[in-house]
Amino acid sequence: MPDQTSGPDHTPAHSRRGELVPYRRPEPPRPEPRHRWWNKEWWHKGQHGWQEHVAPAAVILLGVLAVVAFGLVVRAHTADNPDPAVAPPIVVPTAAQVPIPLPSASPSPSVRPVNSIIFERGSVPEVVNLPAEGTSDWVHWGEQGKYALERKEDGGFAILEGTPGSPRTRDDAGPDRYRWTGGSPLGTAKNVTSGIRLCGAGDGFTLSAPAGTVISTLKLYVGVGAGQGLLQMELSTGGEVVTDRITHRGSGITTASYTVNYRATGTGKISVKWITEESYGEDCGGVVLYAAALS
Repeated sequence: MPDQTSGPDHTPAHSRRGELVPYRRPEPPRPEPRHRWWNKEWWHKGQHGWQEHVAPAAVILLGVLAVVAFGLVVRAHTADNPDPAVAPPIVVPTAAQVPIPLPSASPSPSVRPVNSIIFERGSVPEVVNLPAEGTSDWVHWGEQGKYALERKEDGGFAILEGTPGSPRTRDDAGPDRYRWTGGSPLGTAKNVTSGIRLCGAGDGFTLSAPAGTVISTLKLYVGVGAGQGLLQMELSTGGEVVTDRITHRGSGITTASYTVNYRATGTGKISVKWITEESYGEDCGGVVLYAAALS
């Protein structure tokens, strides 16, 4: 019969030889620990994971320290040796900016002067200041008699009158006034209305003044009463004859001023004729000459 170790209530059973054996309660199983830090296997696994993270971090830290150290060295070197001046960037012009070379201008040929006479007719100012109008020379006719003339004392006789015509009369009824200083033989005069009048068709005055390659200006102060006056101008060096006419009918006198700008091809003179082309009066129809000024 087999041995019975224990009953259902864990009471001692008899041995094979009938001896009593003391009952030993089996040890209950130990529960697993909540914290396994002390577990050796876990410790080895944790140690290996830490090494895997620390090693790359150490490499990165060393790289950062190396970069910082290099920056400090470069900064110290820059402070001791400042950078040289930076050259400006070279700008390469585009096709639209490249200048196109132009041919050099050839010297212009010298312009040869031409014979030219240009005039303008206008009214006579209320008062004519002869020294201001004629800086080179000026002449006034008739203040001291029908054959007298008053002129710029140092004018050098630039304005000349030809052979006086006849019959010649002094006319002091002119509507305009003249004044001057520095004259000869009459040094100073003002409010002068006199002039010289020639009567009859074909009679008149002939004047001349120097001409050259530089433009000169001749001013003429003339009048006509009961007739038609003809003005003719020409240069001794050639060119066209320039003319103009003034007509007056009835009593009184019509006056006018001519501004004549002229230039010649060389040294010469300008000739001026102021003549009575037609006479309408039985008394004394004709032209009047008051003054001339050259500048």
